[in-house]
Amino acid sequence: MDRRAFWRWAAVGFGAGLFLVWIQSLATGGIAGLLQVGETSNLRPLIENQLGSIPIVEGPGHDGQIFYAIALDLSGDEVGPLLDHASYRYRRILFPLVASFGGVLDGWALLYSMIAMNLLAFAGATGLLGAWVAGKPRPTALLPLVVLLNPGMWLSVQLLTSDATSVALMVAGLWWISPGIKSDSLFALSGLAKDVSLATPLPLSLERPRRISRAIVPLAALGGWMLYLELTLGDGFASRGNLDWPFAGIVTASSNWATLDGREWVFLAFALLSAAFGAYFSLKRTWLRLPIAAWTLLAVISSNWVWDFGNNAARAFAPIIVLVAIAGAQPTAEASASERFLAGTR
Repeated sequence: MDRRAFWRWAAVGFGAGLFLVWIQSLATGGIAGLLQVGETSNLRPLIENQLGSIPIVEGPGHDGQIFYAIALDLSGDEVGPLLDHASYRYRRILFPLVASFGGVLDGWALLYSMIAMNLLAFAGATGLLGAWVAGKPRPTALLPLVVLLNPGMWLSVQLLTSDATSVALMVAGLWWISPGIKSDSLFALSGLAKDVSLATPLPLSLERPRRISRAIVPLAALGGWMLYLELTLGDGFASRGNLDWPFAGIVTASSNWATLDGREWVFLAFALLSAAFGAYFSLKRTWLRLPIAAWTLLAVISSNWVWDFGNNAARAFAPIIVLVAIAGAQPTAEASASERFLAGTR
């Protein structure tokens, strides 16, 4: 790894993340506004008991409040009954687990820890991509911009969701693709941050059947956790209606798009363009064609729950453009760990 390139780009990413947090806090009435606690949310009393008087948004609020509440109650005994689809929410356990230091932090310390974790994830993903293409001519050398200019990643930092953590771990898994259990474990952690992130390692395992652990380790980690949720909270394997017939979700959601504001349209356009680029690169012979195809298929079969609003779709499909950019910058993965992986060496 080119450490200077890593730290240089990571510093840029951290600074950009701080800026995103700052402007979001100004727009939402303070740092606690990043949680987007809803006026009608069942979690509002719990969070106000922790943080006092905080900014409140109309309606049920957004996912940041859910991750905060889960971090306060990792077992789900108290928070589980307050959530819709509790097991689905708890499935993405890694972000609240790590941010709370295993349930140690609460109150304002927990909130700042969640912010810090997302900033580090944003910086880490940017830094790894910078080190990946260090010394290469432009435009390849600008690969880190797919994180810095990725609306889905911005939203994760600003809304305190697990997407940034999942993408950062996915990029790290791709970086260390050859050394075996290290990359397998990173992909497993990425899946525990956001379950659909297995759309990256599972197709990769098809490239080399002898590296079946690329699929087994992430599947075992997530499957074991989902089984635990099935036994404790119930519905551990439920999809929460996020999947539908191909293109049905997009068609159904399109009737809602006329009500969206300009900001939401930007996010929606990004998600649609990401899916279009994914479809194109799925047909090209690159080492990431199968993961790109899997993510594109996921976009096509996602329901209107995902496509109704641009901010949901932008976060859900933020990894597509990252994978496309890596494949475009390094289509054959020459002189990298990924080349050794594809060659079947260790």
